[in-house]
Amino acid sequence: MKTKLMLLVALLWGLVLLAGCSNNPKQVEETWVLEQEKVFTFSDGESLNLWRKYHIVDAVYKLSDGTTLLTIQSPIGPDNVYVGGVESFADLNESAQIAIREFYKEQGLLYDTQTELENAYEEYLICRESGKVYQERYISQAIVPTASNDNIICFLTSVTLPVDGRIAQEIRLGATFDRKTGQVLSNWDLFTLPEDAARQWLLDAFDVAPALRDEMKAALRPEYIVLFPQNLEVTFPRGTLLSQEHSYIVSLDYDELRAVFQTWAIPKTDKR
Repeated sequence: MKTKLMLLVALLWGLVLLAGCSNNPKQVEETWVLEQEKVFTFSDGESLNLWRKYHIVDAVYKLSDGTTLLTIQSPIGPDNVYVGGVESFADLNESAQIAIREFYKEQGLLYDTQTELENAYEEYLICRESGKVYQERYISQAIVPTASNDNIICFLTSVTLPVDGRIAQEIRLGATFDRKTGQVLSNWDLFTLPEDAARQWLLDAFDVAPALRDEMKAALRPEYIVLFPQNLEVTFPRGTLLSQEHSYIVSLDYDELRAVFQTWAIPKTDKR
């Protein structure tokens, strides 16, 4: 069985996050609007001011000396997000839209702003102590459509989070919905096998070393499954597999899955 294994070393959406310390500051001329002073205060008394870039709604947290500590992009999706060759939220009926919108409202943000501010400030202090220039951290969360057919529509929640230094991580969570009602489906229901058997089939298909297989068995969750038009991907986020430094992705095409996958769940290859 042909299985493609990939290590997620860089962001899969082509984003490059430059966070951490740098020997050379980058000067960018911006227009800023101060929204709130002292929006957050650290334990040492240093405070943050909340700024917005002119005409852009991203939240920009700056220290009192003007250093940009963290930029948080306003969350996007599932409305008004379009991917070439894939049906979008706008293609659904109103009742399905309402149900899917409610699902993502309940999901909420997949990061904690206070924790991320404290982590960023800790790195800023380390940079200052070492005489290096702190490079701002960046966070984003987007919900994008990934696949569909006459029965289902699938979305991916992609969250970009800073780690240490100049490294970023992406959390990828998949969800599948009945396209007529908007009801969320368990990704295990997409298989013809019971859940336990589907789990075992996937682990066999991954074709990895026994130790890694044991880690995957313990970590595997249905939301790690994401459907795309050409293939199904299972993403293990950074930290879920103890032996792996980065996120880990396994990709299976539908020819491999056909024997154990519901025919009604196989996506169309394009939106025509």
